[in-house]
Amino acid sequence: MKTITLSGNTHPGMRRTDNEDTFTCRQLWSPDKALLVVVDGVGGYAGGKRAAAIARDSIDQYMTTPKGDTLTMLREAVIFANNRITEERMLNLKYGEMCCVLTAAVADAAAGVVYFVHVGDTRLYRYRKDELQKLTKDHSFVGLREDAGEITEREAMSHPQRNQILREVGSAIHRIDDEDFMQYGKEELLPGDGLLLCSDGLTDMVTAKQIAEVLATSAALNTKVNNIIALANEMGGHDNITVVLLKNNKAKQTTQPVNGAKAKKIVKTKADTKETTPPVPSAKLEDKPAPVKKPGSSNKWLKWNVPVMVLLAVSSWFFFSRNNETTATTPDQPANVQQINSVEDSMKKMPATIFSGQHAAPSGPGAVQIPDTLRLSATANLVAVQRYADSVGNTILLLPAKEKVNHFAAVEINKATAKPGDTLVIRNLRMKGFEVGIKVSIPVHVKLENTFFENVKYPVSNQVKPDTTNKSLSVQVVSTEMQ
Repeated sequence: MKTITLSGNTHPGMRRTDNEDTFTCRQLWSPDKALLVVVDGVGGYAGGKRAAAIARDSIDQYMTTPKGDTLTMLREAVIFANNRITEERMLNLKYGEMCCVLTAAVADAAAGVVYFVHVGDTRLYRYRKDELQKLTKDHSFVGLREDAGEITEREAMSHPQRNQILREVGSAIHRIDDEDFMQYGKEELLPGDGLLLCSDGLTDMVTAKQIAEVLATSAALNTKVNNIIALANEMGGHDNITVVLLKNNKAKQTTQPVNGAKAKKIVKTKADTKETTPPVPSAKLEDKPAPVKKPGSSNKWLKWNVPVMVLLAVSSWFFFSRNNETTATTPDQPANVQQINSVEDSMKKMPATIFSGQHAAPSGPGAVQIPDTLRLSATANLVAVQRYADSVGNTILLLPAKEKVNHFAAVEINKATAKPGDTLVIRNLRMKGFEVGIKVSIPVHVKLENTFFENVKYPVSNQVKPDTTNKSLSVQVVSTEMQ
């Protein structure tokens, strides 16, 4: 029996004739390793399908030959795919809005581990002992609420905003060390475990329990794939559906006693083990060979390194003495206090920045992180957006789902949001490309903190009806920038 068995398939669903999903499901480097990728295109049929194909082919190409640490290599492959899509968007206006979401994994049955990288709302599950465990976290507003336990799986499946994603592949140039772009990690893969990768066309239609029931059957792996897709179509098939399955067939390692006798722990004395060679532990992926000392190496170390240590000590004394002299020239302001104040001042003056091209995201104290992106196809509920911004503690970028269709407000304050006369604090939002930023439909006080409007015709629009007292409506701007 093969160490691992693989199967995958994709279907356009019951409501669409085009399929913007794609996948990879193949052996990688050796019989006990496999590459699994599911990609869901975004940006209309032509753009979405093109972005998904670029992502799939780029990851396949990058992972052809092993080059160092597997997880790092997989992360680099996704960055490679992201930047290729972004570059083609810039060169071809036809694909100006294309991007995708994806989940990529490398299963290593011999090492008992699965490495994964994830962006968006595709998913990776592990199937173990008749239970399906979700290993990735959705980069979507609804997915975050589901993962946090605020809404149930059924509520998330029917939520009107379930297709609004916060992160995507291909909308901006990224580096491997960019924060808040991809989720990555490794999980245990034991003998008998299974893996399932899928697009949201499946999980919007079918629950994890229903999927687990199909996986529990004795059918062949490819039959299970097709049965899961068929189940999603039976439930409505509103979107493209892609499913990839892996089964770890590696036998469980068991130690058999010799001649049926019970295994005993043998303790040897120093005399017994004096001339024996200790057992060598099995090597792990991260282990490095211990340095071997040659005869006489200890004296050579002393001979060459004592002068170096003395030189380093003298250099350190000189550096710190010069540093103290510099600090002494400003006795009214200690060095550590000045540093803290400069960081705070820079953060107050520095607007939230979108890094999307030639400039890499800064790092270190006071660096501004890349904001999560929420694409809106209609005016969003302010409370929901603000709750997400507060939970991540980072600036949220609001964009129209399609750049050519932007004649609506990003967020609205109405009776469902607040009561007349309330004071609302809106913070950590950047709105770009809308006709209206904040639509105010009831008399309230609005306070803006760290909120920015870029290419917005009407940042705050007063839509209070004429028969309502407008005196209670005010906008107080705090550290806000118009662009």
